[in-house]
Amino acid sequence: MIASESIHLHSNGQDTRARLEVAFEFFPVGYEPKYQGSITSLANGSDIDIEANVSGQRLDAYLVTRGHTKIISFEPHLHAPGERMCLEAIWGFKAETLSCVGYDHNWVRTYVFADDYQPLLPRGTILHITGYMNNTETNANIPDPRNWQGSGNRSVANMFIDLGERVTLSDEQFVEEMAERVEKFDLTKNDYLIGCPLCLATVPTPPAKAAGDSGQQPD
Repeated sequence: MIASESIHLHSNGQDTRARLEVAFEFFPVGYEPKYQGSITSLANGSDIDIEANVSGQRLDAYLVTRGHTKIISFEPHLHAPGERMCLEAIWGFKAETLSCVGYDHNWVRTYVFADDYQPLLPRGTILHITGYMNNTETNANIPDPRNWQGSGNRSVANMFIDLGERVTLSDEQFVEEMAERVEKFDLTKNDYLIGCPLCLATVPTPPAKAAGDSGQQPD
């Protein structure tokens, strides 16, 4: 089980009682998940350097996938200066924007890809997030735009993370999911599907795995 105790609270100048609710979902004994979860972080906290009274400041972070990856959701996580975050996939010479959304730290949102549109990315794809920060008085979330801001857990400090959900696919699952996608949309060699760079490529069917070998690589 993986649990996080990183609770984000910020002082408001008076004694306040906070209420936190936590829920767990339990599966039957012996349950085997279809996919292997991916818990690698797509983030960059080291290079956060937000200048005072400047808008349009940009942050970048990269991650090379170590296994075939299916992206379930995109969840931008910035702090007060954050105004926008984009997710891009780079495979070979192709760079595709998978999602690009506005951000307001008063209400953090998760953007779930619809079924049959979840990106299917081959091993070695570079995931790239871009964040745009506004540390000026035009951003109502900024307490004092005269201050420089760096990295930290407080709302008046900064984070730059994609907290979206991703799963790792075995070779067999990857080929199977791409074949289903091609059939679903009746794709031909003249078509192209964003988020699935190998959907129309000739990918050989992987050989059968030995018993006990899932074919998945840790992400």
